[in-house]
Amino acid sequence: MKPILALAFACSLAACATAPGETSRSDPYEGFNRSMLGFNLALDEAVLEPASEAYTAVTPRWGRDRVGDFFTNLGEPVTFVNELLQGNVDGATETGARFVVNSTVGLGGLFDMARFRGVEAHDEDFGQTLAVWGVDSGPYLVLPLLGSTNPRDLLGFGVDRAITPTNYVNYTTNDDDELAVRSGLAILNGLNARSRAQGQIETLRDQPEPYVALRRAHTSQRDAAIRNGQSDPDAYEELPDFDDF
Repeated sequence: MKPILALAFACSLAACATAPGETSRSDPYEGFNRSMLGFNLALDEAVLEPASEAYTAVTPRWGRDRVGDFFTNLGEPVTFVNELLQGNVDGATETGARFVVNSTVGLGGLFDMARFRGVEAHDEDFGQTLAVWGVDSGPYLVLPLLGSTNPRDLLGFGVDRAITPTNYVNYTTNDDDELAVRSGLAILNGLNARSRAQGQIETLRDQPEPYVALRRAHTSQRDAAIRNGQSDPDAYEELPDFDDF
């Protein structure tokens, strides 16, 4: 499950070599994007980083790992559907098996038992499905809270949210309690992901041109995801998007 309200940034050290002021032909909204990146970084520094540091201080690594496994398991049904839509039957079979095993033997996903048996998690979204179907990405965008995206991935994000099974599950019979539970889960997921990205965010802040590094790393990450890990030789290291959280 990937909550909307989350911030995370990362970039590879290789991106440091990017020349300041570089402009991409696929980035017609660079001025707007830079403003949004500045807003997101400021919000992260003022709100999310202190909250993440407090969370990390009171939650041991073992507990953070369990939280991460739990939310990864909640996202498996969306990955399963997208793998089927992409024609990846083998991947969908593995994802379905992971969900069954981890939801039962793994105590509701708190333990990734499938990974212990050598079956790693996949991460497929509808933005990737549209890419497999031949839909063009459109221009690079940076949005408040959501972060790096493009029109194709933004549409995919909405579809993924619509087909997420937990949207249709009632945790309680009281509307106020239901909102509190859902909000609490989203905050927990966001804090846990933000805690894991601390080092990468610090790396981004140290870049001479954070915006260019972020844009190039994000583009490379999405390319690798669409190719299921097969990217160009010049690709940068993975960059966690805002919607990863």
